[in-house]
Amino acid sequence: MSISSPYSSFAFKQATLYFLTGKIVSAILSLGILLLLVHLLPMKEYGTYVVLVAGMEITLAVTTLGLPWIALRYLPEFRLYASGKMLIHFVWQVVTLISLFIAVSAFLLLAALPWLLPSELMQYTDVVKLYLLLLFIEGLGRHIRESILGPLMQQGRVQISQVLRNLAFLLLIGIIVTQETAHLYYVVFAELVASMLGTILALYGLIQYLEVCRDLQGKDSWQPSRWLEMWRTACHMYLSNLVAQIHNPQMFVFLIQRYLDLEATALFGFLRNLYGQVANYLPAALLSNLIRPKLAASFVSKGGMIELTRSVNLIGKLSMFALMPILIFVWLAGSELTSLLSGGKFNEVDYYLAGLLLTLIPLSQRQLLEFVAVVSEKSHLCFGGAVFGALALPMAYFLLESGQGLWGCIISIVMSQILFSGTLIIALMHTTAYHFDVIGFFKLIAAAVIGFVFIQQLALSIQSWLDLFFIAILSCILFLLVAYFIKPFYSDERERLNRLFNRNIFVW
Repeated sequence: MSISSPYSSFAFKQATLYFLTGKIVSAILSLGILLLLVHLLPMKEYGTYVVLVAGMEITLAVTTLGLPWIALRYLPEFRLYASGKMLIHFVWQVVTLISLFIAVSAFLLLAALPWLLPSELMQYTDVVKLYLLLLFIEGLGRHIRESILGPLMQQGRVQISQVLRNLAFLLLIGIIVTQETAHLYYVVFAELVASMLGTILALYGLIQYLEVCRDLQGKDSWQPSRWLEMWRTACHMYLSNLVAQIHNPQMFVFLIQRYLDLEATALFGFLRNLYGQVANYLPAALLSNLIRPKLAASFVSKGGMIELTRSVNLIGKLSMFALMPILIFVWLAGSELTSLLSGGKFNEVDYYLAGLLLTLIPLSQRQLLEFVAVVSEKSHLCFGGAVFGALALPMAYFLLESGQGLWGCIISIVMSQILFSGTLIIALMHTTAYHFDVIGFFKLIAAAVIGFVFIQQLALSIQSWLDLFFIAILSCILFLLVAYFIKPFYSDERERLNRLFNRNIFVW
């Protein structure tokens, strides 16, 4: 295995191939898992599972104390300039600290379980205890994949671990279905077994890679940053993340469970999972584990803020370019899509999914903006954005109290992301050389609005999957047609994309 030029164009293209192949397979498996679970579990048990997943996501976000950002920012630098022994030592320091923090959090939650568990979930105490073990196993595996192997551009190992984890979970759910033991406990146990497999594979892949790197010769003139400096960056991002959890969609799961009921929680959880499928596979999120390490490496070597701005705007517009046809389609047929996917379990959902997906317009830029703030040593700006985003939480409380139901939470989620990303854009433009491409983003939104208005005038009837497929194709064609004429991408951006794919396909 060659370990030269880990962030070269050739290495990036190779990692992209592994990444996209694995992500496509993972997307199919994840969707299969989602649909099987919503059909398999009774409504209340599915609602309980949604609450457990939300609790795990929030716990993992809170307990890592900014260590993933330390790995993202400094691992590419260590890989480029440190000796093999220094790199190995740094990696195991990060892994050990993350493992310790997650383990302590799981034990504390176990001790506090009698006080934390709502009365209507007390019957699932055994399931929750098993889920705390899953919290540790899944958290460790996820951080090895995303926080360590990702910045080291080891996407082949990452995707093998993730795909086999999801495949094992899907197969185990299939066994549960055939045995007619549709109980939440067995589903959680199946996920635990699958997560153990994924974590073991990720850990084995990391050990293999570090063995290859053991004899690397570092640059004598390079000195690693002190941990105090690293913790300063981590502290800003951790505080930002801590405040951001207040208005995270996962937090709204608990609000809905408190103010509405488990059936409303199940519906919101299903919609949030569909929303997550779209969010995770937008280019900015999909390629984050590839793009951010390469951008970090270029920034610390020769690229600087000018190149970073160009790349971030291009990736951000590419995410919007992928998102807009989906928004057109969901606004036209979201209710029918939700009903068909859930097997009729969730009918008459109004425009809930379409409203929730509006969150992705500001969210598709948020990860990129946070990255710009971190690499430009302005990570404290993220805390300000999170504080402004948290202002949406009182809005959610007021709307729920006034009887607005799920719309109260959806409106608040959208507003929180607008406040966060908007604050960060303004702050970065005033404190750094970063420039947000307002015109390009406006053109993308305009193309989507024009396409939506035109198709809506056709008053198409939706009765089957074939009708949905036809509307999806029509949404894409009309959006592409409008985008072709108004040109949201500049000529140099189109050339860069065509060089990346070795095809002259981007003419917009």
